[in-house]
Parts: sequence; structure tokens; C-alpha cells
Amino acid sequence: DLQVKPKRMAFACTPPGFFAANETLNELPEGVLKRMVEDTRKLLKRETESISVEEYAKAIPAMKESEITSAINASLFILRQLAMEEKADPKALNSILARETDLHKSVRATFALSFKEDEAEKKIQSALQVGRLVDMKWKLGMGIASSSCTALKAPFVSLVLSVADVDQRVRHHPVELTIEQFQDFREMFKKMALQIEQV
Repeated sequence: DLQVKPKRMAFACTPPGFFAANETLNELPEGVLKRMVEDTRKLLKRETESISVEEYAKAIPAMKESEITSAINASLFILRQLAMEEKADPKALNSILARETDLHKSVRATFALSFKEDEAEKKIQSALQVGRLVDMKWKLGMGIASSSCTALKAPFVSLVLSVADVDQRVRHHPVELTIEQFQDFREMFKKMALQIEQV
């Protein structure tokens, strides 16, 4: 019998001190909170190696470094939990935060909207990026006949290019080339390889 693993629920197990850290997040000035959410997102995406507690301590001198550290850890936990959700629209994420945390409405909105920015970033990347070639398969074929010629007897090369998009979804693009087109294609790849070696 096949066993289906139950889907892991977000916020099923909160770390010690999480709700106390919620209060610290509620007390942060709006600009500091936005920066903290942005910094924790960068840390999760591995765009940065660490978050400077000292920098935050300078911005909010009335707050202890231990409280700032707890707020950063709570932000990391919240963003990880929200990332597990299939629906990443701000309204759905906001309702999850309202149910599972003690965060004020404006603080919940800051966390939820950070995912909207991420979606917009993905759309821009998708528009600007053609993707990454992950595989290329080819085979040689012979065209016997076509709608305009009953005795074609023309060789061709069939290519299947596998390209991964921004979300790492792989799409397969079949292409048929005449021998002449394939030779031009090969020459173009040779030139590209030479240029890469010279960099």
C-alpha cells in the first residue's frame, strides 16, 4: 500500500520565545521592519552571509541586542513558514499570519507583501531571461516525402533542447534543421566556445 505523507503545516511548531519576539517586531519602526524583512529574505536566498545586529542596535538604541536577535530569528522563521504555502498571494499569507501570530496588521502586511515583490521579481527575470540549457538530444533522420514533393529523400537533424526557466521548470523545445542549417548551428557553437575560452 502506498502511504501518503501528510503535508507539513506552516507554524505547526513555533520555537521558544517566538511570541515574545512578535511583540518586538510590532514595536519596530516601519522603515527598520522593512529593512529587517528584506535582510532576512536575502539571508534565506543566500544573497548575504549574515545580518548585523550591531547595525540595528544603532538604529534602535532603546532596544537590547538580545531582543533584536530574537526579532531577526522570528523573521527568519516566519518567512520560512510562509514559503511553504502554495498560495503566495499577500491576502492568503496575511490571513495565515493573523491566525498563527500576534503580529499587528501593518507588520503582517509587510511580511505578506515581501512575497508579492518576490513574485514581481520572478516575472521580470522570466521576461528578461531565456533560460538555462540543461540538455540537448539529437538524431539524424531522412525525409521521404512532403506535401509538395513525393520523392523528397532529404536528410535532416532533429534536436530537442531542454531549457530550465527561472522557476527551474524544464521545457522541451523540438527543432528540425536541414544538414546545412545544422552545420551553421555547429559553427556558431564553435565560435561561442572559442569566445568563452578567451574570457
